[in-house]
Amino acid sequence: MQPVAPARTMRFAYQNPDLERRLASARTFDELEAALQEVTRLVPSFLAPGIYGRQVYCKGLDAVIPTLLGKLRLPTIELEPSNADVCVLATRFYDTGGHSKVAADICAKLGAERVTIAFTDLYRQLKYRQQINEDRATSRFPRRALVLLNAQTLIEKIIELHAILSAMRPSRILLLCNHMDIVAVTGAWAFRSVTEFIHHADHLPALGATLPFSRHVDLNYPIHMACLEAGLAPTYAAMAVQRPAAPVAPARDGRLRIATCGSLIKYRQPGRYRWVDYVRAALQAPDSELIHIGPVDDAFRAEVSTALAEAGIDPARYVYAGVVPNLMAELAARGVDVFLGSYPTSGGRANLEAMAAGLPTIVAHDPDAPPLVPDRWPLPQFTAVSAPEELPPLLARLDELSRSARSPAALASVEAQLGRFDDYIAGKALLPLEDVGTLPD
Repeated sequence: MQPVAPARTMRFAYQNPDLERRLASARTFDELEAALQEVTRLVPSFLAPGIYGRQVYCKGLDAVIPTLLGKLRLPTIELEPSNADVCVLATRFYDTGGHSKVAADICAKLGAERVTIAFTDLYRQLKYRQQINEDRATSRFPRRALVLLNAQTLIEKIIELHAILSAMRPSRILLLCNHMDIVAVTGAWAFRSVTEFIHHADHLPALGATLPFSRHVDLNYPIHMACLEAGLAPTYAAMAVQRPAAPVAPARDGRLRIATCGSLIKYRQPGRYRWVDYVRAALQAPDSELIHIGPVDDAFRAEVSTALAEAGIDPARYVYAGVVPNLMAELAARGVDVFLGSYPTSGGRANLEAMAAGLPTIVAHDPDAPPLVPDRWPLPQFTAVSAPEELPPLLARLDELSRSARSPAALASVEAQLGRFDDYIAGKALLPLEDVGTLPD
């Protein structure tokens, strides 16, 4: 008798046995609706220290998804995949954020004539009338149509989505929904022959990540490491950023310009240190300034100003650039020398844009941070530090780091990353990465 291979233990798994059981055993409309509603309300609880950055798979909840189609008597529909008629299926998009930027990149690369966007509007925030004053010609999300689900219950939203997709018969569905959008995941499962799960929820549990859709696509390098370990046969597509005409050229006026970029919450998460600890370390050189790109509030300004004044550093050397339409253009316009990722939570897309601009990119993360939180890139422009005191000696080697970041080999490495996303959207097969590495416990 052949020995039985041990069952694979999925690390980073979220479990909710009671909810899984109630979802599976629901027999009436009200029982099922109540369980579905509870799934959609889970997201705030995922910020708990034991979950955030440590649990990203919902294998138990995912196992129930196929049974929901049977409960609702919705058939599976087989379609032929192509790029002819693409449906980008999401909960909604926002003006800022990496998830929405990825969606905008997808729509732009495919072209409006091939894209229909469908929003489940899980949390009832959208109205068709919001489209009336939109300039479609300049929209960040080119498309031929935008469909909003309007049904009043989650069960009816699933039925509505199934009906819309049955009528559309898309040749490709790109699933880019909220972490707990059970409407989108269930509806898409009926069309799994053409549905691709785009795994953008890199720090939180996400419905659908363990289901065998036609393709599992990772945008984030650490999550790709986790998905390979979990045996999900993932494709690593990376992300898209605009290619610069040339690497960003430092101002060369004797001033060291350090830039950072990110949403305010990335600088306010709990960590071993505070963001201002890294700011003080970065500004030890008297001829340096730190340019903050992104939204801030008065409390953040006050905290930075107080911390710098206490350290004997002029608060005016912390420069607020505000929200800008193009990060690369802003880095170039200001003649930035080096990019410092947000802390305690880093922004993967902003870091990639800085590296694509030929800038040395330094990212701080705590050694004891949850394994999926630290940004990790297999690129020569990327340097990780784990304490503020590591910054000054690193910045003292900036000429060396800059030469390395702008070398032809380094820039080619970034281009290879960006090319993966282009090829993925074009529907091409991608070769697996070599020597991906493993995540810490």
